[in-house]
Amino acid sequence: MVRVNVAVFDRAGRPVTDMRQEEFTILELGEEQRIERFLPPRAPLRIILLVDRSPSVAFGLAQVLDAVLEFLLHLGPYDEVSVISFSSRVALESDFTFNVDRLREVLRRLEPMRDPTDTTKLYDAVAIALERLQEQTEARTALLLVSDGRDRGSTEARRDETLQLARRSFVTIYPIHVTPRASAKSEYLEWLAATTGGELYRTGADLDRNLVELARSLRSHYVLGYVSSHPPNPKRGHTIQVRVSRADVTLRATHSYRPFVKGP
Repeated sequence: MVRVNVAVFDRAGRPVTDMRQEEFTILELGEEQRIERFLPPRAPLRIILLVDRSPSVAFGLAQVLDAVLEFLLHLGPYDEVSVISFSSRVALESDFTFNVDRLREVLRRLEPMRDPTDTTKLYDAVAIALERLQEQTEARTALLLVSDGRDRGSTEARRDETLQLARRSFVTIYPIHVTPRASAKSEYLEWLAATTGGELYRTGADLDRNLVELARSLRSHYVLGYVSSHPPNPKRGHTIQVRVSRADVTLRATHSYRPFVKGP
């Protein structure tokens, strides 16, 4: 099922939160798709913050966590966040809570691990986070992943397994690529975002502003789901167009996704 996030605004730029399912139309590659799942803004929002604490992200972790705290401060008062960290092991730092003071304390103690083996169980951590979010069947869900995108030593999950799980879990993933070079690439993080309709962010001057904008969007977005009528083409994205029957509103919506097809 393809997940589509949609935010609707009136002429003054205020969120419109009373839209009905029948007011939306989704087109993929120009062909109308049947909407099979609909979660309005009044549905609970639950987010997992998944934080890489391996030595390879030590140079930029503090800056990213400062930006993440700003993100938390701009969520709704009853939006719940859980924090999971990983390096040589995966640890639950905080269960779902809307207590920002509690989350601030958790973020302040998330320092890089001193691990001589430089083990990073990224794939294991992604699988655990997605499985936890999959249990939130009546909630709008998102995964905010802070990492350099490199796995070293996962034992419970493989790369392709996590990408397939991401597609099945109906969770939007927003990776934050921790890298000292603006031109650096992480195919894995790019795939996670592209195959779930999310967006990839990078460390840099705009990260604070981008995450605040993301938080405001998540507060009032709709989640629509459909099963694509087109065969997957992993070499290019499937374009998505969202229309509404209501006049005098504007939309911000998922505009494409990239199907994942397991390699040989």
